Formats: sequence, C-alpha cells, structure tokens
Amino acid sequence: MMGRFVALLSGDNVPLGLGELRALLDVLGGSLVGERSHARLPEFVANARTARDVAWRSALVKETVMKLFEVETREVGRSFDLLLDELPRPRGPIAVRALKLEEVPVRRTEVERWVASRLLEEWKGVGVDLERPGEVIRVYVTSRSVIGGILVGVRDNEGLARRSPVNRPFRLPSTLKPKEARVVVNLARVPLGGTLLDPFAGSGAILLEASALGYMTFGVEVKGWVARGARRNLNAFGLGGLSEVVAADSRLLPLRCRFDGVATDPPYGKSTTVVGGRRSELVDAVIGELLDSIGRGRRVVVVYPEGPDLPEILRSDKVVERYSYRVHSALVRTVNVLVA
Repeated sequence: MMGRFVALLSGDNVPLGLGELRALLDVLGGSLVGERSHARLPEFVANARTARDVAWRSALVKETVMKLFEVETREVGRSFDLLLDELPRPRGPIAVRALKLEEVPVRRTEVERWVASRLLEEWKGVGVDLERPGEVIRVYVTSRSVIGGILVGVRDNEGLARRSPVNRPFRLPSTLKPKEARVVVNLARVPLGGTLLDPFAGSGAILLEASALGYMTFGVEVKGWVARGARRNLNAFGLGGLSEVVAADSRLLPLRCRFDGVATDPPYGKSTTVVGGRRSELVDAVIGELLDSIGRGRRVVVVYPEGPDLPEILRSDKVVERYSYRVHSALVRTVNVLVA
C-alpha cells in the first residue's frame, strides 16, 4: 500500500542528500513530491518497506517517517486534523520525540505533549513509554510548520561507523569516508543485487559500501600492494565473498562486460602517482571507454577534485548531475553523475 512519507536530510549537504534520495527511489520504487515545507524535509510516495529501506541504505537521509499531520507552527497548542482517514494503530506504547530544525519560540517538550495528547485521542487504550516505546512519533518543528508521523526507517549509523577508515586494516591518504562512498554508490542507481565496478579501487572504500548494500562488486587497482590492501579491508568486514579486486591498469582491461553501474574516486593528492600520463587523461580514457560499453541509460559516478584539471569527460553533456562539498580548506570534491 502506497503512502506519503517525509525524509530528514542531513544538514551537511542538502542538494547531495536530495539527489541521493531521488536515486534511491528510482531503485527501490517511489517518487518525490514536488513541494517541500523545509529544505531538509522532502516528501515522497512509496510503500512502507521502501520508506524503511531508503533510510537504512542512505548516507544523507537520516530517517523517514509516515506522515500523519502538518500544522502551522503558530497553531501549536490547538486541535488539529490528521491526514489519514484510517490511522494505523501503533505496535505498543508511543514516545513522541520532537526535533527543532530552526529556532522557534516554542519548547520541544510543549510540542511533544501537544502531539501525544492529540494522537491518544485517536488511539484509545494506547499508553506512553519514553524508555521502551513500541512506536516512535517523530515531529519536526520549523519556523513555518510542524510535521509529524510514525518513524519507519533510520540510517545504518552503526554499520557506517564500523567501516570508518580508522577501523580498516589498510588505509590510504584522502580515502573516502563511508558516508561519502555510500552516496556515490547510491547515485549509480544499480538495481538490487546488481553488479558495480570501481576502475580506480584504491583501498576499497567504494567497494566496501557497495558490498555492504548487497551488490556484487569488481575493483581494479593498478598497484598490486594497494589491491592487496583493498582485499584485506573487504575480508576484515566479512565482505570478501561479494567483491573481487584485481591488480591491473583499467586502460588495458577488456571492460566491455556488463556491469550495472560504475562508481569511482580516481587517484589524486600530493602523494599520488599516475602511471603513463596525466591524471585527467587517465580519467578521460577509462571513463570514456566505460560510457561506450556499459549499456545505454546506466550511470557512471566519478568523484573528482574541483579545479582546472577537470577531465574533458566531466565537462561534457554526459554529466546529468553534479554536486560538490568541501573536505578541507584546500580540497573541494565534485560528484559527477554521467549517463551512458
């Protein structure tokens, strides 16, 4: 059964988070709703399982809720109507937890009591348990409105933290963090159970996140000792069975096999060496070949530092989405989504 849901985006990079949400809905089934009450609160139509999986598989969607109401903030304390004619009954006692996304002259506890009182009018016999609730009611407070509903999905924060670079047996400078890598994987829009290629695998950051999401992955890394390190990382987290890493030059491989998507973070940085040419020329050669061979409509996602060295392929009309974020004062990464 389809319903209307609200996603809470991370405040770090709202455009990138919205792009990731759109990509996840393309894969899992669902569609964004045009209007938004707040930049961090996009709404979408999907079934409950999709809404749950969107949050769990995401890097920048922190949680998802089944929308039950939306009230103007100035109406806090007054009675309000619910959006559903048939309100789903909670699985046990409830806990209402409010989050203020902007500074507004209303106390969080006041909002929680107000919402709980209204919902318990509908849910006769249901109690409140703030310690061990059967259902969490999440409420978002903005300067314009108060939006609330049943919490259905949360991000896999534990898994993302577990695969942090500090916990990997093999590390390289400037490697992507788990959230950065997961966003790149999701933007590739690989079907569930599909195969993903990383032609510049490095220490395996992208392969780790793709494998954790259940994808079969194939990594290519030109330096043998780095390829061995990537395999160590995958095995350390029990993901070696879903991934293969080979030591080879991506320019010399017959990559015309059918992958469902490509996600990659080519080498860069002061300590990086590129075998046989400039970095931008390397990216142009490999990504150009993949776009010709991967299959019409499939995505190739490339992370690349902002600057004058941007490869020609990343300046072309093959790029249909581009996002950027600052890593530190000397590095801004761009995330480029190309379509074959």
